[in-house]
Amino acid sequence: MEFQENIALAPYTTFKIGGLARYFVVVKTVAELVESLDFARDKKLATLILGGGSNMLIPDEGFDGLVIKIEIKNGITVDGTSVAASAGENWDELVAFCVDRGLWGIENLSGIPGTLGGAVVQNIGAYGAALSQVLTLVAVYDTKNNQVKMLSAQECAFGYRGSIFKEEEGRYVVLAATLRLSSTPAPNISYKDLQARFASGGQTPTLQEIRGEILSIRNRKFPDLSVLGTAGSFFKNPIMSRADAEVLKEKYPDMPLFSMPETEGVKVPLAWLLDNALHLKGYAVNGARLFEKQALVVAATRGTSAQDVKELVHVVQKKVFDELKIKIEPEVKIL
Repeated sequence: MEFQENIALAPYTTFKIGGLARYFVVVKTVAELVESLDFARDKKLATLILGGGSNMLIPDEGFDGLVIKIEIKNGITVDGTSVAASAGENWDELVAFCVDRGLWGIENLSGIPGTLGGAVVQNIGAYGAALSQVLTLVAVYDTKNNQVKMLSAQECAFGYRGSIFKEEEGRYVVLAATLRLSSTPAPNISYKDLQARFASGGQTPTLQEIRGEILSIRNRKFPDLSVLGTAGSFFKNPIMSRADAEVLKEKYPDMPLFSMPETEGVKVPLAWLLDNALHLKGYAVNGARLFEKQALVVAATRGTSAQDVKELVHVVQKKVFDELKIKIEPEVKIL
């Protein structure tokens, strides 16, 4: 394990944006993680835990502390329909592993970049599915009590794109997670694009077919990471009371609404509003823009600054509030 100095962080994020880390270290074991945290404590440094860098915007000034990149990989273990893996495992490779073994539950989360650790922190969700629906146990390092702990799904306090790992940011470092999947076919094709593809077929789609269609949808809607920088969907969809959502729908009758039973609220599709109500799809601030194929996504040409992205985000937030009286929050972590 080597503590490096003044390391460019842009290559470690999917945005390809960000300045230098004062210190940078890659950890592959829990012992190395502990040593890294001790190093930061001794030098009175702030710490930043980094996985795949797919949900983060790092400032142009960089990070004046220690960046700890988690590459803990101990393989994937399967016990019946229970699957356990380390935090540093590539998320989409884990999905492919499970699909190949006939295990249902995370196929709708195909194609999401990043690591398992980041997926847990974010409680990733897409196309009618969320990680919290199948997650049973998370191994963490508790930096407050300096010990490894096991947290149940309930203790993780999962919510819409949220968890205890966000609420108590910096306390827990995800080490591994266990998922409870199913060997019984259970296709989730509630998402409209999946319905269009499979509902009229008369036959139950296979895991491979669903994964293939999800990857195809993502390829159509999201930027090519080899060309543009992005962190995927930048904003959370607003959760509103049903009464407020119905008032909005009176103004925009074609706008779909999605029930959120766990919150007793209604999810309003921000991408639809940005495109159809505010006509902001493609809106740009220098090299940063709302992606022309999906308005919820911020895309950045190479060389775009973090400040450009922040200014774009500020403009969008202001326009949404001024026109619709809705406060929107970033899904992406902005340092």
